[in-house]
Amino acid sequence: MPPAEPHAAPFHIPAEFVRYAVAVEPAEVGWGYANGRLSAEDAVRLAFLRRCDLRERAGDFALFEALVPSSPELDVLCRRLARSQDDAHRVWDHLALNWSCSRTDGEADHHLLGAPAAGREEFLVGRAASGQGMNWQNSSALLGTDRPEEVDAAFDREEHLVGVAVIGLALNHPDAHAILPRVARALESTDAELRHQGRVALAHVARLHRTVDGRCLELLRSQPRGNEADDDLWSYVPHRRLPLWLWRHHLAERLVRLLRDRWRD
Repeated sequence: MPPAEPHAAPFHIPAEFVRYAVAVEPAEVGWGYANGRLSAEDAVRLAFLRRCDLRERAGDFALFEALVPSSPELDVLCRRLARSQDDAHRVWDHLALNWSCSRTDGEADHHLLGAPAAGREEFLVGRAASGQGMNWQNSSALLGTDRPEEVDAAFDREEHLVGVAVIGLALNHPDAHAILPRVARALESTDAELRHQGRVALAHVARLHRTVDGRCLELLRSQPRGNEADDDLWSYVPHRRLPLWLWRHHLAERLVRLLRDRWRD
């Protein structure tokens, strides 16, 4: 039988909530499991997600690699990691308050509402800004990103692989409204490669979410026609939501194909 949870949990916080709320560190995963904030399954999953983020800079996250939730070694590892950082509990204080507020349907005490914002600034935005969240030298890691804040911070730092992260965000984030402003930043760049990566990301948004916004369409209009975004927008987004200039491009292209096919006959 699987081992019992290490402590009676006040409540578990799901990994899918944690992954978007903070850029968690190894000792914090260990503390979360050892003190009942994480289930065994979520502790292993969070470690896996952070290994994907960091790749060769995964450090102590790599120690989770061979472990499964039912492994007795998981408890030993988590307790050891938790002891390695005195303030590892702080991120869980933030997460517990944030999780509680998210489940009260807006009825949380108003004097507590500043605390989640302060924690987000420290444990997510601050870590993203300093580069702790992702390995910005590894394209494979960046293609797995799902944190808009990481991409914003990379734009601000002028990371040379930020376009790869924009594509990763388009592939992984569940909300198109969080993706499209970052796609727009790529499309308005003076760098030709970054603009191309923005077009690729916009094509993925069209294919996966079947939507687009006015800002991206405005920026796309000045790009070379016949690109990836032109084609996928026309294929996946309802035509009534697309501008006249894109209609003209695709209808003209279709007319050329029809005339060419007739001439060949």
